[in-house]
Amino acid sequence: MSERAELIERATAAYDALADLAETVEDEWQYVADLRAAYRSSLEGLATAAEPLPADAAEAVEEAIAEIGLIADPHRAIDWLSIFPHVVALALGGDVDAPSGEGPGDEHGGPTNGGSDEPDDDNPLRILLEGRS
Repeated sequence: MSERAELIERATAAYDALADLAETVEDEWQYVADLRAAYRSSLEGLATAAEPLPADAAEAVEEAIAEIGLIADPHRAIDWLSIFPHVVALALGGDVDAPSGEGPGDEHGGPTNGGSDEPDDDNPLRILLEGRS
């Protein structure tokens, strides 16, 4: 198994633990299930990229995994269900909200940004994504 695939395996396991915590909020169960279904497959899609890991990418993803491991509040877990996949993708030079037909966000059934090549205006990582080359 490649270093990238092993890293994504750890990230998806951490994401599942986060989603399990978030599912304890009964009124948000369906929302959590939808987020998990969309973003987990998008995370898995990042494992198949042929490019080598960018410098310090593994360390950044491991730090993000450790950070979500500290979350104990299920409401905070819900917030991070949509943020964590973007952090991982940003560290790996990928995208979990890829334009239609151009990557794991669409190919694996995950969220898309309506086919635009630009980050969504309401994306919390918009500033970081705009600076990416």
